[in-house]
Amino acid sequence: MKRNIFIVITLLILLVPNLTEASEGEFRVFINGEQFTITNELGAPFIDNLSRTQIPIRAISEGLGHEVKWNNSTETVTISKSETEDISLTIGSNQVTTSNETITMDTEAMIKGERTYVPLRFASEALGYSVDYQWKGYHSISIADSAVEPVFYRPDYQSLPDEIVNWIEFSKELPLVQEKRYDGKRFVLITEGMKPTGGYSLDVEEVDILEEELVIRVKSTKPGENDYVTQAITYPYDLIVVENKELPLKFIDVDDEDRYFMNLLGIDAINKPIVAASNWIKVFKPQPNEQVAGTFKLAGIANVFEGTVSYELITEKGDVLHSSFTTAAMGDWAYFEEEIQVPGDVGNNGILLELYSESMKDGSKMFEVTIPLSV
Repeated sequence: MKRNIFIVITLLILLVPNLTEASEGEFRVFINGEQFTITNELGAPFIDNLSRTQIPIRAISEGLGHEVKWNNSTETVTISKSETEDISLTIGSNQVTTSNETITMDTEAMIKGERTYVPLRFASEALGYSVDYQWKGYHSISIADSAVEPVFYRPDYQSLPDEIVNWIEFSKELPLVQEKRYDGKRFVLITEGMKPTGGYSLDVEEVDILEEELVIRVKSTKPGENDYVTQAITYPYDLIVVENKELPLKFIDVDDEDRYFMNLLGIDAINKPIVAASNWIKVFKPQPNEQVAGTFKLAGIANVFEGTVSYELITEKGDVLHSSFTTAAMGDWAYFEEEIQVPGDVGNNGILLELYSESMKDGSKMFEVTIPLSV
């Protein structure tokens, strides 16, 4: 499962005050897919002052089947990974010594409550395991043997390139599935759209290669009636990298096989910010209060009845200067683009650009988006 790191910083800041400490302190550790219980006397993971996750090395190492030795005089811990391979590190140092090399980590080993802690990255960089950290309303740490090549993995969210970070930010308010090729990797992004509170999550649980397609199994969760949740708007999503770069993608909700995952038509990905929006009409251009003359470009995406987006140019007094429509899609999100002529008799007054979909029931305006413009 993911997570989905799910905007960790935002959630931690916005958590209900009396619940912050409990949420920050809840860690769940999984070793090779099985939840691993760390008893209180062996310590518990925590976040250090450099925002790095620290894990109790004895508990984790023994859980992975390795012997751990402690030298009290040098404050050095040694993990025997095999009969011929020892790995050691010293308290207060970020240097890890293996049989083949010395590894420098981004934070130090430390002692807390008489237990030795090492950065979570130690498990992957020194011990050679695959590590997945996610925020799911709790801290989820998965450590697994890396002998089997993964079908998918989650990238390090702290080192994502700007293009991928922006892609997530531009897409987060849409229920949508997308993929993007970047730096030789095939990124897959599943977004749930805007939610009224915390407690929602979206996780890719499994990716299977079946016949001629890549099946991505997704689990969506929502808060229970009596759950304490963040009292703020949230945007659950999951981002993964799939190793197969050729097969088409199929998305399945593990709890609802009839669920339809919306696609994006007409453009490859959401690569620009949404500047004005209603639930089902999203506008990229023009910007609110943009100065226009002659013609200007209208561009956006929509998922509306019959795929038709109507639009009007309206004076500040409410007079309709021009009206027409453009075509998007129904059931999926589709790109639309139009060149709109500004009437010559507007003068220097402001005008409004209004977009909407007509109700199939009575023809009334739905999902209206109003953008003020300067002429």
